[in-house]
Amino acid sequence: MISLELDLGYLNSYYHISTSTLERYQTKSLTEIMEIEAAKGNSRAAKFLTQLTTDPQELSKVLQLINPQNRYLILSNMNQNDLMEVMQYLKPEELLLGLSIFTKDAILELMMLLEPESLATVVLNEMDPEKFLSKLPEKFLDEFLDSDKIDRNMFIKALDKVDEAELQKMMEHFTGESCYDDKESIIENMNSLSEDNLLRAMHEFEPKGKQQLILGLLEDKPELFEEFSPEAMTYPFRTMDKSEILGALTVLDTKDMLPMVEDLPQEIMALIATQIDPEMFAKVLCSNFSDVIADCGIKM
Repeated sequence: MISLELDLGYLNSYYHISTSTLERYQTKSLTEIMEIEAAKGNSRAAKFLTQLTTDPQELSKVLQLINPQNRYLILSNMNQNDLMEVMQYLKPEELLLGLSIFTKDAILELMMLLEPESLATVVLNEMDPEKFLSKLPEKFLDEFLDSDKIDRNMFIKALDKVDEAELQKMMEHFTGESCYDDKESIIENMNSLSEDNLLRAMHEFEPKGKQQLILGLLEDKPELFEEFSPEAMTYPFRTMDKSEILGALTVLDTKDMLPMVEDLPQEIMALIATQIDPEMFAKVLCSNFSDVIADCGIKM
């Protein structure tokens, strides 16, 4: 049974149970106390269980959920799945406290588990696409260009965003000959290539040219940012401090962060979940955890 710090003054005033009587009930559960009192004609005690199942505010008062120690004691008796259910009612910044126990490398690994859209939100809130691309090794740029979400028309349109000098260098790498053509001629030549040769040509850009090409693609279709691998999207964060990385994660929703904390030790999960609003906790207990409430000495 969970031993909570209960407000005997509230039991005294609301349920009209004297202090001396409560002292005689020290070895009994709250349910047993109320059953005895109800048998003695205490009308409020008779409604005790009904009130707790239908009135979270009453449950909160009886269990003194405003007391963080009481919330922790209840939560520490829950299993991992139950704790995860409670933690969905926490704010993102409250869940960050749990992530703070991990090492920087572990946090980066957890970030890679995020949905592409959520991870992209974190990255783009921290830096613009141009800065992001400037920090990436060329292998990540090449991986992006191989995405099957990019078709030839998108490549041709994006070539217009590349400097003429970068286009000429690309052509020289691609053909093995000097190129002095203007941008319009080069793009026209690119458009006449087969799909395979066009893609091969895109890989012949030097890093600066690839960055300009990708910026052009992203400008036309911002959702393509999600085609970067999780490893690529987290790469710029490797040079950031752990505190900076945690700060960047505050843009996430609670639902995005929950998978990141599900492997925390249970005692840490219980500590993090203790931050839940007392009234919300009472509602969650009433709705889903009658067995946990029973362990508090209240059988429902």
